[in-house]
Amino acid sequence: MALNDDLALLGSTPLFSDMPVEALRLLAFGAEHEKLHTGGTLYHQDDAANCAYIIISGSVELLSQTEGKAAISMGIIDRAGLLGEIALIAPAKRQFTVKAKDDSQLLRINRDLFRRLLGEYPEIATLLQKRIQQNLADLLQKLGGLGHKFQ
Repeated sequence: MALNDDLALLGSTPLFSDMPVEALRLLAFGAEHEKLHTGGTLYHQDDAANCAYIIISGSVELLSQTEGKAAISMGIIDRAGLLGEIALIAPAKRQFTVKAKDDSQLLRINRDLFRRLLGEYPEIATLLQKRIQQNLADLLQKLGGLGHKFQ
């Protein structure tokens, strides 16, 4: 994949969409490309996480496993979808098992690269904080709408 393609992909990913081109260029240069064949596992639920992935092509399925029960599909992620973004800022465990629905290409961004990005472009931290606050507000609103189902 060409650098311009990686830049376009990063710019279309909501977490990175407001970042300056220079910051996206740093990510594009430092990110790694990975392939995942149909049915292949990217990672397992509860694995240690130190990177995030962006789907370049193909699609992956998020699976949740409860001990002694069959895995439940939590959704499908496709082009420009971001997996594991929490791992970019702090040690975490994977919340889902991720398997390829079809042959997929991914862009891997590790935590060290992301920390370098924040060091070189500290204004991005403010953008991320606002984005995270909005995501939490949206989630709380959705949860509030489901409250009647739990009474």
